[in-house]
Amino acid sequence: MSKTRTIALAAILAGLAGGAADILTAFVIYRPASPMVILQSVASGLLGAESFSGGWATAAVGLVAHFIIAIIFAAIFIAAALQAPVALRRPVLSGLLFGVTVYGVMNAIVVPLSQAASRPAPPDMMIALGLLAHAFFGVALALVAARILRRTTD
Repeated sequence: MSKTRTIALAAILAGLAGGAADILTAFVIYRPASPMVILQSVASGLLGAESFSGGWATAAVGLVAHFIIAIIFAAIFIAAALQAPVALRRPVLSGLLFGVTVYGVMNAIVVPLSQAASRPAPPDMMIALGLLAHAFFGVALALVAARILRRTTD
């Protein structure tokens, strides 16, 4: 397989792994909200408040959007890791740092620029749980990326 295809595959698989870790953690953190409502909340970034009246159709939009964003972040991680291969040699540490960074980017830039309704600042416990979810996201993403890419960078 060519290096370009390997990198693309790594971005897709790492994004899917990180995205799965993140969304499953969100389903636990935001209980008693249902998975449908959580996914509709993601879709609200694109569709606004109307996402909450669309049932599973808008939840599916949220799920697809979530994984597209995760794959984009995986591609960013991989681009950085190819410049600093230590990230692939230490995927747990680099994944933790990357996940926390993604949390900041999502909450300071992406969500405020989206169609999602503005909300008051969350309580400290929810911030901590959000950081935990993103730490899982980053570690899962980095472990998969490192597993695939170590062979092409050695």
